[in-house]
Amino acid sequence: MPPRLPSAGFSSFIAFYSCSTSKSTLSSRPIHFYRSRCLHSSTQPFSRRFTYPKKISHKRHFHATPATGASKDPYEVLGVKRDASAADIKKTYFALARKYHPDTNPDKNAREKFVEIQEAYDILKDEKKRAAYNQYGSASQQPGFDPNAFSGAFGGAGGFGFQDFASAFGGARPGAQSDLFEQLFGGFGGGRTRGGFSGPSRGADLESSVTVSFLEACKGTKRTVNISPVTDCSSCSGSGLKPGAKRSTCTTCGGSGTRTFVIETGFQMASTCGSCHGTGSTVPRSGQCSSCGGVGKVRVRKTVTVEIPPGVEDGMTIRVPNSGDAPISGKGSAGDLLVRVNVTASKQFQRRGDNLYHEARIPMHTALLGGRVRVPTLDGDVDVRVPGGTQQGEEMVLKGRGVPSVYNGKNGDLFVTFRVMLPRSLTKRQRQLLQEYADDVEGRPSSDNSSAPSSSGSTQTTQNIDNVDEKPTDTESTRESNKETSEEEMERKRATA
Repeated sequence: MPPRLPSAGFSSFIAFYSCSTSKSTLSSRPIHFYRSRCLHSSTQPFSRRFTYPKKISHKRHFHATPATGASKDPYEVLGVKRDASAADIKKTYFALARKYHPDTNPDKNAREKFVEIQEAYDILKDEKKRAAYNQYGSASQQPGFDPNAFSGAFGGAGGFGFQDFASAFGGARPGAQSDLFEQLFGGFGGGRTRGGFSGPSRGADLESSVTVSFLEACKGTKRTVNISPVTDCSSCSGSGLKPGAKRSTCTTCGGSGTRTFVIETGFQMASTCGSCHGTGSTVPRSGQCSSCGGVGKVRVRKTVTVEIPPGVEDGMTIRVPNSGDAPISGKGSAGDLLVRVNVTASKQFQRRGDNLYHEARIPMHTALLGGRVRVPTLDGDVDVRVPGGTQQGEEMVLKGRGVPSVYNGKNGDLFVTFRVMLPRSLTKRQRQLLQEYADDVEGRPSSDNSSAPSSSGSTQTTQNIDNVDEKPTDTESTRESNKETSEEEMERKRATA
């Protein structure tokens, strides 16, 4: 009997035995469940004891799926170390192959030795197979072995936890062993009942994309998408059988729906059978449906109408329920269609969240005197009043003129930024008027020659200004006073306007 934990203070415990010595078979040692008396030193069980016979039967037991004998260590066969490089392994292989080749070696055991060398090299020359062997041992070379099914049980940094244990041993094992683990652990694996998973499987999602204009994204629209989802075959209604044909027991797993493997760590692991996908039965070749080849599923081209809600942003994904692939095996709901929306840029607006930003260009006289300007919105152009004295970069907010929120439908705002456009050239009259305005602001007397000064006059004026800068006079003080008075008058006029 195996060593036991002290029974005092324990109501129950579980003893798991190693199943994987190099020469042991899959059913050499059973799993036992003991319940001992609390605070009692007796080692004899008083309640129930679950054991399974060592002889392999056809019933669904924990050791139902027979395993092939453990193959020899490929490193020992080739005589190389585990950290040997690929070049060293290749060199050793060619040397041994020449030595034991049946055509050159008369020994009657040479052929068997040559086959062992070939099998060992096939494992070690492939990086994935070599990594799998280093982690799982000879079990990685058994038919149907899936290392991904066990990665959750041993791959975590936290060691071997109960949740990982449930996923590795109970997640894909229907039948009697499923009931056993539910009795032992209270069904903590979740979502399973007698015979496998409680809920139906779900099909895969499909992905597509559509392109809409900026205005369509803001106002909402519709698009059609062409897809080819997996659906049930119409000829056999998804069964994969000809009329009158029946499914047969899976020969790979013996009808259990799972494959079990022994790994180097001493545990027996189970994964879904790849031949029957966990159903325990397959479609015989003679009874396969001619339309789907016995799969029960086909791809059908179809068109789906996608509703683009108002306010959708570039890069958002719209989910269309039940428009994806049907589950490959079993019954269940179809997956969803995921449609990515690409929005083209706008030449008039910039979007930030639900708010829009537009730059309105206004001439200089409108900025000074005030007026109106046409501003585009999502519902058409509108007239916006520009107040006199508008400065470069000033903003005006149009409430509720933004984009409706895709979540609650509330509209954002439209921010209008004014950009004052200065003329690049002036007529003679425009220059004269501006010069009079400048003279009035600066307090200089108006003159006809001021708008078009001669070359000599320009030089004289520059000299006078230089002189004024060097020796200030009362005239300059008077001009500064008049300039301040003129600015005050302009401010009063602006306020009155």
